Amino acid sequence: MELGILMVIGLYYPIIGGAERECQKHAESLKRLGCKVTVLTQYMKGLPEYEIVNGVSVYRKIKATTPWAITYLLSALRFMIRSRREYEIIQCYGIFYHTTACVIMKYLYRKKVLQRLECAGPNGDLGRINKIKCSVLIKLCWKKVDKFIAISKEILNDLVNCGVKKEKITYIPNSVDTDYYTPYTLKTWDSPKNILFVGRLTEQKGIDTLFCAMKEVIDKGINRLSLSLVGDGPLRGELERMVNDLGITKYVRFVGSTNDVTQYYQNSHILVIPSNWEGLPLVLLEGMACGLPILASDLDGIRDGIEDGVNGFLFTPGNASQLSSKITYLLENPEKAEEMGRVSREKAVALFSLRENMHKYVGVYKSLLGQ
Repeated sequence: MELGILMVIGLYYPIIGGAERECQKHAESLKRLGCKVTVLTQYMKGLPEYEIVNGVSVYRKIKATTPWAITYLLSALRFMIRSRREYEIIQCYGIFYHTTACVIMKYLYRKKVLQRLECAGPNGDLGRINKIKCSVLIKLCWKKVDKFIAISKEILNDLVNCGVKKEKITYIPNSVDTDYYTPYTLKTWDSPKNILFVGRLTEQKGIDTLFCAMKEVIDKGINRLSLSLVGDGPLRGELERMVNDLGITKYVRFVGSTNDVTQYYQNSHILVIPSNWEGLPLVLLEGMACGLPILASDLDGIRDGIEDGVNGFLFTPGNASQLSSKITYLLENPEKAEEMGRVSREKAVALFSLRENMHKYVGVYKSLLGQ
């Protein structure tokens, strides 16, 4: 029997963020494995309410009008009820009002519900429940799902600390297509070095720390380098002014958003992830798969991918001087940087393969259905 899966997420392609990209990868990969996959997401002005994206049916039927929480919940639930014969499994991304709708479907129609958490800590899924309006709608339901998917060990610990039994949690980290994200074998360390940042330009990402670190490196007389920022966001104007104030404009390039970031990974020498908080970022896994040494904030989710001193270096979030010293070390020790990049690639293939992770998800589905 064809396995029917409904994926529910706040936003979906062409909105591009970590959770959105991971959901799209899951949907398309499961489709190739023979599953019947449907995506339910929020309506966005200018986008069709229904379309097929790379073979996956995408319904933008969740409406968010006043009163916001109620219309969001009821519009999600209405679609789930009307399409209930099309799926047995509901996979929910991020704890939000749609979580409540999914749990209602569990009790009304015996659907099996997986809840995937995207971020840990005070600003993660569990930490921000109390900050959401009408959070009582979520608090009453979120623990009643059938299975939690923890994408990092920190998220797993958060769930246990909130009283969720370990047997109800499965650790499946984010994944990367290691056949698509590959190293560029002709790159050398003789040319000017390019440092890369990939992500949204928001407070979470700690880009101000990276700029201050770049300023320190340049002030040391190391100036055969550049910094490329791939991504866009609400802080772009403020960050452009900061670059100008620091006097490093000629070293920094704001690339903006792109659908294909692979070329930037392959043509860069170092990937920096200066985030203030994270889950297990896809950028980390993609950079590893492309054979880059990684400099990243010392956060629990990031530690799942980075072994300090082995395939990169960790630094205290917000500490520009620590980051500056790590950048300087790699620039002055290219052989060590190349070795770290090789280890990054090996770890990505061994631990975060998309193909292997999809089989883990299918195993969870079959277990829930008693197959």
